[in-house]
This record gives sequence, C-alpha cells and structure tokens, in this order.
Amino acid sequence: MALIQVGSINSFAVAPATKTLQQQPRLRGVRSFSELKEVAAATPSDAFTLAVSAEDRGVGIKSIKLTEGFEGFLQNLLNPVNEIYFIAWAWDLSGQPVNHYPGEQVAPEDVIFNIKAGKLREFIGEGINLFPKRKVTGGIALRIQVWESDADVRNFGKVMSKTVDTIRNSTLNNVISLITAATGVTGATITLVKDAALELADAIGKILQANANDYVDFFEGYYAADQPWTPGHQSYEGNASVLSLNCY
Repeated sequence: MALIQVGSINSFAVAPATKTLQQQPRLRGVRSFSELKEVAAATPSDAFTLAVSAEDRGVGIKSIKLTEGFEGFLQNLLNPVNEIYFIAWAWDLSGQPVNHYPGEQVAPEDVIFNIKAGKLREFIGEGINLFPKRKVTGGIALRIQVWESDADVRNFGKVMSKTVDTIRNSTLNNVISLITAATGVTGATITLVKDAALELADAIGKILQANANDYVDFFEGYYAADQPWTPGHQSYEGNASVLSLNCY
C-alpha cells in the first residue's frame, strides 16, 4: 500500500460515444472508471471510449528530501549519510508502453545519491522526466518507490536489469497494448487494468526487498485526463521523505 497517495485509478476518464448520448442521454454524466462500473452491465461494450486530454502533459521529479525521522523509521544505526535511489514507472492508456526510471544499463553512481536526513536533493532543469509530455489517454498513473541502497553496488545493475525486464514483460504492458485495439472501454477492461497495475507494483517491491534494500517511501498518483492540469511543482510528504513533482 502506498504511503503517499494522490487520487485513484477510479478517476481515470471516459467519454460516452456520440451514438450512446443519442440513444441514452442520461449517460452524459458518466465520466470516470467508477461511474462506468456502475452502468457497464447495462451498456454495450462500445458505449464508452477513453477520454483524451486537451493538451500535452508530462511529469518529472524535481527533488527528494529525507525527513528528520528517517533514521528512526528505518532503524538505521548511526549512519549520517544515506545512499538513496528511486524506481519509478508511469503510464496512461494510449497504448504506449510503461515508461520507467532508471533504465537497465545504468551505472550506480548515476542514480544512487548520498543525502543526509533533513537535507534536499534537487534535480536540475525540469527534474528527471518520469512521464514524457504528450496527450494523455484516460489519465496518468505514476508510482515512485524510494529505497536506501545496500552496500553491494556490484549487484545494482543486475537488480535494475531484472526490474526493467519485469516491467517490459508485465501483464500491465500487455493490457495497455491491447486496449487500443478495443472498440470501447468496459467494466472488464477496468478490472484488468487495476489488477495488472497492482501485480506489477508487488513484483517490483519483491525484487528490491530480496536484494536487502531498505524501503523508504512509496508514492502512488493518478491524474485523470479530463481534469484541469496546472503546471508547476507539487510536494508530497510521506513517512520518511518529501517528494516534489514537476507537472509540465
């Protein structure tokens, strides 16, 4: 379960097809996954489509700050400097594969950074891009897991490679690619997406825990395609960190 949660996948946006409104005007107000689930059994499979954002949208991470209670939360033994890294993956329902950070061919020194509790680590420019700017279908789903690295950086590359492979071959990636071929979005589609997203998060967590990394925080955010998009920084505080995201 996420320690920092913004929104819900139930808010992902749908839109009634033109013929649906002509035949059943009462369905005009059905605009989200949660609302569609309520009427899905009584509507044809092509009655609704996924809504698309009016403008291009992207998300990056601008900074990470460890809170003063970090050492106590992790039961760290008087370690004044902590080696921190994060794994992130983001997606919408456009058919594009899940975007992930970091990649598999990464040097530990490029993604693991030293930081003291109470200090801020800021990333230059717009920050590290997590969801490439484009028109958004349905909504943006973003997950960020922050970890304290173990001492064995030699194993880091193998762990990242396994993580990337897990994302590429995930049920979620398969479901996303299949959605674009469907004539509409249904209750069954929604269930498949939700289950696949949970399955992937669980698989990634198990990979990292198995390699003796310490869990710091887990951010989970959902941004519906039909909701207003405000560019700028947004900060979120968890049990052991503060994450600042940059929406653009």
